[in-house]
This record gives sequence, C-alpha cells and structure tokens, in this order.
Amino acid sequence: MLKRKVSNDKAFAALADGQDFSSTTKSPRFKVKYRVPEPLITHPLHLPLPKQFDSLNAYLDSFIQLDDNEDTTIEKAEAKALHEASIRDRITLARQRGWLEDYVNPAATRKQSEPPTAQTRHDVMLKHVVNFSGLMAQERRGNISRAKKIALMVQQHFKKLEGTDEKELKAEEKRIRRLAKTTAQEVRKKWKLAEKVFESPGSR
Repeated sequence: MLKRKVSNDKAFAALADGQDFSSTTKSPRFKVKYRVPEPLITHPLHLPLPKQFDSLNAYLDSFIQLDDNEDTTIEKAEAKALHEASIRDRITLARQRGWLEDYVNPAATRKQSEPPTAQTRHDVMLKHVVNFSGLMAQERRGNISRAKKIALMVQQHFKKLEGTDEKELKAEEKRIRRLAKTTAQEVRKKWKLAEKVFESPGSR
C-alpha cells in the first residue's frame, strides 16, 4: 500500500512539473466488485417459476412437429388428435344413420374463397386490353370470312361469263355452218340450172 502511494506521489509531481505522465509511470489499476442486488418481491407473480427442464435439449425434445410444419407440445398434439377423433366418430355415426349419403373425406382441406380485392388502375387497363384484343380477333375473323365469300362470288361470275362466251361461240359456229351449207345448196342449184340451160338445143 505504501509503495503504491509513493508511486502516485511521483506521478502527481511529474504532472506538476509539466512532464508526460504516460511516459514516466504506468496507469493505476483498480478492481471493482459489484454484486447484483436481490430482486424486490412485492407480489406473488414476481416469484420465478420453478424449473421444468434440466437442459436445453430436454426443452427442445418437448416439442413435436406436425404435418403443416407447426411446432407444438405433446399435450396440445394429443388434445388435437382427440378432437379430430371425435369429429370422425360423429361423421361415421351420421353416415350410419343415413344423414350423409356421399362420402366426405374428413382430412380433405376445404377450399377457401379469396377475399375480394379492389381493382386498381392497372387492373382496369389490363381488362380493357384483353377485351379490345378479343374484339380485334373477332373483327379479323369476320373480315376473312367476308373476303372468302366475295372471292367465291367473283369466281362464280367469271365462270358464268366463260360459259356464256362458249355457248355464243358454239351457236355462232352452228349458224356459220348452216349458212355455208345453205349457200352451197343454192350455188349447186344455180349451177345445175346453168348447165341445163347450156345443154338445151335452143341455146345453141
């Protein structure tokens, strides 16, 4: 104790002379002892609970994991199993009494209806785009159908014209043949008549 006091006096003297304290002496070390005071208990609920598990592994082993990845205790799992068993017993009893005709799987999950959501501006624009695209596709199919009908009408018109031309050509050919035949007959008659006149005695 005396030695530490002497060293402290030297350090204070060095500071008074303007010397560097860190270069002349070492910094003093102090040991501080602090004890946590006992908690003040003013209510029965302030008392700590008794220790239930001896270790962390024992605490973790007290939980089990169900099919839906939900951690629960063994007591809660047994209570849930008893509740599901009672529900299945009631379903079996109702089926035996004829209250349930169709088979219903108790383990089947029910489809939950989604809550209605308010349409945003983006949703309204997408709805208009889909509707407009359907109208454009319908108009395109109608235009293609009308174009096919018009093309068929044009083809039929030209086929009729071709058939009319062929009929007229055939009729004209028949008329020309008939005229040529008639002309040849008339020429033959005239020629015979001329021969008779030439061969008669009075003509010489």
